[in-house]
Amino acid sequence: MVLSIAALLSALTFSFFVSVDATERGLGWATDNTYAPVIGSKPRVTWYHHWEMGPVPQMPSKNEYVPMFWGPSKWNLWDERLAEMKKNTPKHLMAFNEPDVPSQSHMDPNYAAELFIEQIYPWSKKGTQLGSPAIVWDLNWMATFLSGVEKKGGHVDFICLHWYGSWNDLAGFKSFVTTTHSRFGKNIWITEIGITSASHPSQSQVKNFLMDALSWLDSQPYAERAAWFGSFEVGNPPDDFATGLNAFFNNHGEISDMGYWYVYSSQPDKRSLRSRHHRIARNNATTDPSPDHPVHCDDWCHRRNSQIEAYLATLPAPPPPTTDA
Repeated sequence: MVLSIAALLSALTFSFFVSVDATERGLGWATDNTYAPVIGSKPRVTWYHHWEMGPVPQMPSKNEYVPMFWGPSKWNLWDERLAEMKKNTPKHLMAFNEPDVPSQSHMDPNYAAELFIEQIYPWSKKGTQLGSPAIVWDLNWMATFLSGVEKKGGHVDFICLHWYGSWNDLAGFKSFVTTTHSRFGKNIWITEIGITSASHPSQSQVKNFLMDALSWLDSQPYAERAAWFGSFEVGNPPDDFATGLNAFFNNHGEISDMGYWYVYSSQPDKRSLRSRHHRIARNNATTDPSPDHPVHCDDWCHRRNSQIEAYLATLPAPPPPTTDA
C-alpha cells in the first residue's frame, strides 16, 4: 500500500506530537454541516457535540458524537435525542447547558439532580458514561447538584465546564480547571472554550491563548476532553459574546491557520502545516474593534474567581518552608 504525501505527513505529525495521554480534542459544532468532512477528518479531532442538536450526517465516522440534554425548556429536542439514543446507545452523555446562567438552562441544582436521575442516570445501566451539567462559574451549584445526585443513589463520571474569558487570562483558565478537579476529584471535560469579544483580542492573541491552553491541558492527566468553541465561520459566530476570531473557518469554509494548529499540532511553538492559511487569517478580520478599555475580567470572570478564592481559603495552609539549622 502506498501512502500519499499528505496522508504520510498527517500520520507523522500526529504520532510525533501527540502523546497517548493527550487531551482528546473535539468540536462544538455550530456551522454548515457540509464543512464537517473538511475538519472532522483531521487526526486530532476524535469527538464532537452540540448543546441541543443531533448527530451530523457528514461528520467522519471516526468521531464520536456526544449528545446533551440542554434543559427542560427544550424538551422537544431532548425527545429527539432520546429517539436517536434508543437506536444507537451513546458512549457518553452530557447533562444540562449552563444551568448557572439565567439566559441558558438556568436550573435550581436540586431540581437538576432530580431531573438527572430521572432522564440521564438510567443510561448508566446501558454502559454510557455520564457527564455533569456544564457550568460557567458556580462551583457551589455543582457541589449541591452532585450531593443531590449521590443522595438519590446516582453519580456522574466526569465534570463538564465552559470557560469564556480574556486572551490575557490563561492563569484564570488554569485556575478554574485545577480548582474544579481539586474540589470534585473527577476527570474534566471543558466542552466550550473561547475568547470574549469584550477583551478585544487580535487574531494572534486568540491563537496564542488556544495553543497555550490546549498544550497545558495535554499535560494534565485528568483533563480528558476539550472543545474549543470555533466550529463556525469567522464572520458568522453563533452570538456576539465570544469573538468571531475564535473561528476555525474563514468565510469560504476553508480551515484557518488557527484551525490547522488545533487539528494537527500539540506544541505551542509549531506553525500550522499549511502556511498559506496565515495569509487567509490575515485577510479576514484580525482584530475586534478595540476601545480604550478592553474587559479582561467580566462579571462571569469575577464570579468564577470569587468561587475559586472561597474554595482555596478552605484548604489547609501549606507547611512553612524548612530551613537548615
